[in-house]
Amino acid sequence: GSVRLTDSGILQICKNNEWRTVCSRDWGNLDTAVACRQLGYDGGYTQSTYAPVIVPVDPVYYHCNGRENNLQDCEMEASSCSYGTTIVCVRRNVSDSCDSGDIRLWGGQTTYE
Repeated sequence: GSVRLTDSGILQICKNNEWRTVCSRDWGNLDTAVACRQLGYDGGYTQSTYAPVIVPVDPVYYHCNGRENNLQDCEMEASSCSYGTTIVCVRRNVSDSCDSGDIRLWGGQTTYE
């Protein structure tokens, strides 16, 4: 299924033609890396595993090793779940060259800051 991020960063997956909130149970940065890759980003980080549920929760939790191309390639396990997950996906600045007026962030605590 397709994945999307809401405006507040809640991760959702489309299953059976219905958007569902991705369960936060055992969710970690490897899972986030796969979800961000599926969305076309270079990486990301998990912001919260206690996100409010705004659509039904997908009753599956994912065990990704970080190398998969999409969440459906990860191991999955049935689960009961009450919370969604919020992630932030980013594109890395792959060039040290710049044009006049370009800006970038530098010196953050993590790779994505």
